[in-house]
This record gives sequence, C-alpha cells and structure tokens, in this order.
Amino acid sequence: MPSPTAPGAQAAIGEILLWQGKFRRAFAALIGLVALGFKWTGIISADSLLHVRMGSTAALVVGLVALAAYLAFNEVVLRRIAATGTASRPLLHAVLVGDYLLIFTFLLAVTPPNEYARGLIVAMFAVQFTRLYFGLRATMVSVATAATCFGLLVVAANQQGLLPRPEEQFWNLAIFLMGTLLLSGLHGQVAGRLERVLALFDRAQEGDFSTPYDETLDRMPDPVTLIGRAYNRMRLRLEAIVLTDPLSGCFNRRGFDQLCVRETSRAVRGRHPMSMLAIDVDHFKRINDEFGHLTGDEVLREMGARLRETARAGDVVARIGGEEFEILAPDTNAAGAQILADRLQTAFRSRPFVSLGGARKVSISIGIASTIAENDQVVQQLLARADEALYVAKRNGRDRSQMWEPGLRAFDGALPGRRSIEISALRE
Repeated sequence: MPSPTAPGAQAAIGEILLWQGKFRRAFAALIGLVALGFKWTGIISADSLLHVRMGSTAALVVGLVALAAYLAFNEVVLRRIAATGTASRPLLHAVLVGDYLLIFTFLLAVTPPNEYARGLIVAMFAVQFTRLYFGLRATMVSVATAATCFGLLVVAANQQGLLPRPEEQFWNLAIFLMGTLLLSGLHGQVAGRLERVLALFDRAQEGDFSTPYDETLDRMPDPVTLIGRAYNRMRLRLEAIVLTDPLSGCFNRRGFDQLCVRETSRAVRGRHPMSMLAIDVDHFKRINDEFGHLTGDEVLREMGARLRETARAGDVVARIGGEEFEILAPDTNAAGAQILADRLQTAFRSRPFVSLGGARKVSISIGIASTIAENDQVVQQLLARADEALYVAKRNGRDRSQMWEPGLRAFDGALPGRRSIEISALRE
C-alpha cells in the first residue's frame, strides 16, 4: 500500500471500502439474522454467556442492537467516503474494529462458550481479506482486535464457570495467531513481488525496458514468476517496437534519450570521457528528387545498417529525424571519436549503395564533440557542439568530419534569419 499520508493511498482505501461496503452489510445482515433466528426458534439451544446472565430475550435484543448499530455505522462511513472520495487510515481501522466487535458480540449473544473457536475461524477469513486489500498495518490491527475480543470472551466465560478448561481456548487462540501470521507473511511476499512487476510495467509505459524481471529472487516459483517471465519475453519485443526506428533499424529519439540518461549517469559517477558524433547525409534532398522517396528510404535503411555495423558494441546509434543520425560513444575521448569518424567515412567511401545501383556516391558529413562527463547536462552540451561542428564540416565542402573546439562557429548570425537560411542550404 502507498504511504498513509499520500492522497492516492487514501483514495485507494476509499474506493475499496466503497465496493466492499455492500458486501459487508449484506453478509452481516444475513449471518446475524440467521443466527438470531436459529437462537429464537431453538435450533441453537445451547446457552450463551449473555443468555446465562440476562436471559434469552435480552441476549437476542443485544444481538439485534449490535447488528443495527453496525449497519448504521457502515452507512455513515460509506456516505462520508462517497462525499470526499477518500478514507484515512484511522477510518479504515475503525471499520475493521467494527467488523470484529460485531463478530464477537454475536458469539457473546448466541454461541456457547465452548464453541468460541467459531469466531476465530470467521476472523481468520476476515484477516486474510484485510491483508490482501489493505496491507500489513491494517492486518496487525485486525489480528490484535480479534485476539483481544476472543481473550476477553474466554475470561468472562471462565469467571462465570462456563469453561471448565479455558486453556484449551487459549490454545485455539495460539493456533489462530500462528496461522494468520503465516498466511499474512505469504500474502506480503506475493504482494511485494507483484509490486515489482507493476513497477516494471510502469517503467515500460514510459518506454523504459532496461530492467528485466529478476527470477533469481523467487525462491519458490509460482504464478507471479510466470507473469515475470512473460514480461521478460514481451519486453524484448516491445523494446524493439517502441525504442527502434523501423526504417533504419537504429534507435529512435526516445530510445536514444533513454540510453543517454543511463550512460550519462554512469559516466558522471566515474568522470569518464564521452563523445558525440552528429552525422548527416550529404545532398540527401537531391537523392530524393532524382530517385524518389522510396529509394531515399532504402538509402536510409542501408545507412542505418552501415552505421550499426561500423560502430563499436557499446556505441548508441540513433536516427533522430530525416537523414540525421547521432552516435553516442561512451568512454571515448576526442582521439577515439576521431578514429570512429574516420572508420565511418571509410565505410561510406569504400562501398557503393545497393539501393542506388552504384549510380551515385553517398557521402556523409560528421560533427564531433568530446568532453569529460561532469554533470547531467553533458549530453545536451555534446549535442549542441557536435551539431555546430557538423555544419562547419558541411560548409567546408562536405564528405568530411570536423572536431568541435572552443571558438568554433558555423554561422555568422549577424543578420536576422541568417542561421536558418544557411542551415536549409547546407541540408540540400
């Protein structure tokens, strides 16, 4: 369960109590009226503690009053929850205490003392439902209330001389406590693992599939383990769908951003170098104009494959839009990034593109930026610098790479709109 002070937790408690309310009232009315009816008609003939002390009629009246008070209390609680949409922990505990007071009041009114174990049987079911829906704290309140009520009944019956061997009842209580605590522990273990699965699905909803379900934590595999295994099978497929660009086969912008966050966190902790390569196909617009957009798509598909096979295993290759690609190179300084850029240039110069039938050369321009990771903004810094260096490479003749250095400027920017005009020209 969420923190008891969180509004979301109070709303969740209120929602559960609302739908449980009708079942609580129906169950209490049915069991209560049946028990009182059996006692009134003599089907239950053994004397209860109240019957001995107050008489049969008075015992039945106490049972009816207790039932009416319970139903009225629940009606007030449900109206309050419906009006506010929430229920606090103290209100939840009050509802639970009311449940057990009703159970043991009926034991007092209609059940012979030697059969008080019936109340523990009913309480055991109630405790497990509490553990399932409301968590450990509410469960402890339930167990403590049931044990206290049962103990008070046993003491009262013993004082009246109605229990020749009261220690047997306390042995029943010990069995109840051991059983409920054991089952509550098992429920808690299952609930904890389900929360792990839910956390994985929450991350998957945001497009983060980096963490698998850890089966090694499940010492005794059960249906929750099967759900975790199903998630592990599903996440690999979803990761490919959500984080991969279907045309180039490289990461898309979402996948690139997520991997950048992960690599940045690792690099900042160790103050490792990081490099960024901004890559753009030269004159890609002319390829589309001469050969058509379908052929242009094939060029991008071949380009993605060539970049992936040339890059190193730890590099992150992404298509961020159009013919623009980025490569994040972790643990790579400026010299290493230059070597990678040279390898990429060689890969494009040495082999013609099958999609163009060798009719046209495809070249790329590369902007390179490298720095030591000192804070979480390093990726944004590298992207901006690599972009600046890329346009310098294009301005200087394309089919080359350019390393960013302090003072490097791709555009004059003195005239309004000059930068956007020059960017459009260089992309053609």
